[in-house]
Amino acid sequence: MPETNDAKIEFVLKDITERINRNNDVAGIGAVSALQQRIDYANSLIEAYDPAIKGLDNKIVSIGQSINTIKNEIVVLITGAVGTSTNATCGIVSLTRCAISTDGGVDGAWGGGISTCLVGYAAEYYDTVTANIWGFSSTSSNPFTVTTGILTDASSTFGPGIGTFLVITQNNSSYSAGVRVSLGSSATCVTTQTEITRKDGEISTLRTQLSDYVGVVNKIRTQRWKSELERWGCLRAMQDAQTENEVLVGVLTAFSDSTYNSLFLR
Repeated sequence: MPETNDAKIEFVLKDITERINRNNDVAGIGAVSALQQRIDYANSLIEAYDPAIKGLDNKIVSIGQSINTIKNEIVVLITGAVGTSTNATCGIVSLTRCAISTDGGVDGAWGGGISTCLVGYAAEYYDTVTANIWGFSSTSSNPFTVTTGILTDASSTFGPGIGTFLVITQNNSSYSAGVRVSLGSSATCVTTQTEITRKDGEISTLRTQLSDYVGVVNKIRTQRWKSELERWGCLRAMQDAQTENEVLVGVLTAFSDSTYNSLFLR
């Protein structure tokens, strides 16, 4: 241990200089970063997961689109069955919601077609697959900060392969497909309802398939995000080393400036 004040000052200066040199190695200042090899390996491994993840994502998008196409078909069937008038319609008017007028119509806003006046009125929503995207950018202070992207029936707001893991939301209330209502008991109405029931069965089967594929791709994604986390850690270490050096250089400047070092005890 240094005993004199001058020796103590020299001891501090030596330590700071050594720390700056170590940080330069980490940050890659004046030479290739000591972490670059791990970063390069992580990048290669992350990219190597693309064929598996993107291929499964394409299937997931396809199944999701099929589910929501069937939902569209169901809404069309219901709309066609209900019709646009109060006569020869499969819609059942709810007297607790709307009063029937003397001319056979319904008082209020409903003049036929889908309406809140009909029994069984309920919104129909699309199923969605959400990609939770963690903040593995080197500029992110928290690698687990979440942003999201949605796969909808029409298009994907993120390309296949993007995202840390996927989450299925059945009947996502943020995405309206239309409206369902109960249908009457006439032969025509029953035939339509039978077709709707069959389509609902198709949706159930597709949902099971969707859940299976999402489960598999999420297992693969779990292995990929471990490499993404390692890369983030290396990049953050490089950035932190550079930031610390800026402070250390300021300390060295203080030690060399007579305005300050003249006050140091000798």
